[in-house]
Amino acid sequence: MMSKRAVCRKCNKALAACICSSICELNNQHFLHILQDPSEQNKAIGTARILNLSLSKVKLSIGDTFDPSEFNLDNSFLVFPGEQAYSIDYLQSNKQINEQTQFILLDGSWKKAYKLLMTNPFLQDLPKVSINSINKSKYRIRKSPREDGLSTVEAGYYLLSELEKDFDKFTPLLDVFNKMIDFQIANMPEGIYNKHYLKTINTESK
Repeated sequence: MMSKRAVCRKCNKALAACICSSICELNNQHFLHILQDPSEQNKAIGTARILNLSLSKVKLSIGDTFDPSEFNLDNSFLVFPGEQAYSIDYLQSNKQINEQTQFILLDGSWKKAYKLLMTNPFLQDLPKVSINSINKSKYRIRKSPREDGLSTVEAGYYLLSELEKDFDKFTPLLDVFNKMIDFQIANMPEGIYNKHYLKTINTESK
């Protein structure tokens, strides 16, 4: 019988890929509640754990369905793109955000995130907020069917940076994210990254 790989109990990644030493504790003003599809829980390239370990006001819940009573629905926004989604600027200008406001992120592939939305009707009833991302995703080892698709940690970074009007404070989130990706690429069999990922990136940049 093959032995299971050693896993860090804190970041849930293989010990060789542990990100704990790179984590920087950040005091965010607004609460993030991350709803994670179960298939993401043990993925080596998952990014929700970076937010969960770094932020002072955060909760990570794993499951297919969730209990609405666990949420402050009267003061919550779902971070999700769409024509009806509000911008952060609009919400702040109209004083619809305060220190008790919480923002809900869906963690999973675009298909899995949409499934979470559809199987939890209370999420569909929440007002949605869009993220004004400055750049395209740097998730070099995972593809998205959407041009504006972001990893969960990138979504958290842009959201919190917009909310607090400070794009430097939360850069440690992206630093850990990039180190995680660099490690995964360095440990891929020779040629895999160039064949399956680099070609896609170069094509999209043209």
